[in-house]
Amino acid sequence: MTTTDLHAPACPAARARRRRRLLTALLAVGGTTLVGTGALASWNVSKDAAPSSVAAATAAVEVLPANGMPLTASIANLVPGDFFYRYVDVRNDGSTAAAFTGLVSATGALAPWLDVEVASCPSAWSTGQLGCAGAAGTPVGAPGSITAAGRAVDHGTIAPGAGAVQRLRYKFTFNGAAPSGVQAESSTLSIRVTSTLVGGRDRTNG
Repeated sequence: MTTTDLHAPACPAARARRRRRLLTALLAVGGTTLVGTGALASWNVSKDAAPSSVAAATAAVEVLPANGMPLTASIANLVPGDFFYRYVDVRNDGSTAAAFTGLVSATGALAPWLDVEVASCPSAWSTGQLGCAGAAGTPVGAPGSITAAGRAVDHGTIAPGAGAVQRLRYKFTFNGAAPSGVQAESSTLSIRVTSTLVGGRDRTNG
C-alpha cells in the first residue's frame, strides 16, 4: 500500500504560483495607497472682491401754488364763455427722474360744463393770456371737458431737484353751451399729481 507524505515539500511550480499571487496582492495594495494619497493632495486660496452698496429710489411730488392765484381761490358769478387761470408748480422731490400724471377733478352741478387746458412755461408765468414771456406756453396733455372720472394730464418726465420745477397754468372755461338750469349752482375743483417710478433700466454704470 502506497502512502503520501503530508510534509513533503511542494513542487516548484506550486511555489511559483504562490509567489505570483502574493506579488499581485502587494502591488494592488500599494497602488490603492498611492491613488488615495494623490486625491487628498489639494491647496485652496480665496479672495473677496471689494463690497458694493445698493439703495432703492424714493418717489415724492410737491404741488405748489404760484403767481398768487392758488386753486383754492374762489370764482363767483360765472357766465357761459367765462374763463379763469390758476397756476401751480410741480416739483419732483424724489431721488430720481419720474413720470408725472395729473388729474383735474370737479364735483357739483357745474362739473360737466367746465373745460380745462394746461400749459407749461420754462420760467415763472405772468398773468394774462400770453403769460409765458409773450407766448401762450407749451401745451401739457390734451384740452377737454372734466368728466365724472376727471381730466387726465400727462406731465411727462420731471428730473429731481428744485431746478427742474414744471411751471403750469390751468385755464378753466365755463362752457358756452351751459344751460340756464345751472344758474346759481357751484362746483369744487381739485388737482392731484402722481409721481410714478418706472424700472427696467440698465443701471450697470450707476
